[in-house]
Amino acid sequence: MNNEKTKKCKYCKSEIPADARICPQCRKKVKGGKLKWIFLLLVILMIAGAASGGKKESSKGSRSAGSSGEKTTVTPITYLSVSVDDMVAELEDNALNASDHYKDTYLEITGKLSNIDSSGKYINLDPVNSDFSIYGVQCYLSDDAQRNAISNMKKGDTVTLKGQCTDVGEVLGYSLDIDEIE
Repeated sequence: MNNEKTKKCKYCKSEIPADARICPQCRKKVKGGKLKWIFLLLVILMIAGAASGGKKESSKGSRSAGSSGEKTTVTPITYLSVSVDDMVAELEDNALNASDHYKDTYLEITGKLSNIDSSGKYINLDPVNSDFSIYGVQCYLSDDAQRNAISNMKKGDTVTLKGQCTDVGEVLGYSLDIDEIE
């Protein structure tokens, strides 16, 4: 290996050309490992970014961004007070209007506890003035404090919840992510 730049193979320690990707002696790959690790790190960062981007903000207010010298202000959420009876009546009359009116809206709703999920992930509210209803509100619990509050209740209890309506459908009714249980 006359005027060529050389390096030592990290496996067999023989002199090989500096630009060699595979050692001619032991046939092991000697170059390109760093690029593989950089690519793997980028993939992990992209997955972590996508996962954290899908999480909802835990604060009970919306933030207004300002220039870099300004403080961030928290605007309190205003909840629209409504009964499950009114929501169900509106859904039965016109599902499109009900969706436009309630979807992505912060609500303070009152209804009759009709189902408590055994895994503690959700509860269902039905209209207070109805013994049987096709539609209702499926409400998703987000923490242990909410699970504890529900564990002290029973079916048929009237409950008031605050949260964001995430979905409206003419088949399953409403979905609500709970912020508070009153």
